[in-house]
Amino acid sequence: MTDVIAGATENLSDEESSKIERRIISFIQKEIQDKSIVLTRATRREDVAIDSIDVVNVVFAIEEEFDVEIELTPDARFDTVGELVDTLIRFIPEEKRTC
Repeated sequence: MTDVIAGATENLSDEESSKIERRIISFIQKEIQDKSIVLTRATRREDVAIDSIDVVNVVFAIEEEFDVEIELTPDARFDTVGELVDTLIRFIPEEKRTC
């Protein structure tokens, strides 16, 4: 799974990758309870209490924003915000990743 995730952003420039990551993190930020927490890729899911309902809401927001369909497997697990971001980016076609 790591190889798939690593390949999710390999064709994007650093600037494009950073923009799409910031957009996805902003969707996650809207879902967490404590809005004062600044999320980073290293933020642990358990530290900000991101639950499965929050993830579903983020998925819906990304589907609407990018006009894509995201199908996460029932066993999908994310320990960090970065892992969630990388997984979600995989579902967004390259031509829709630029902001």
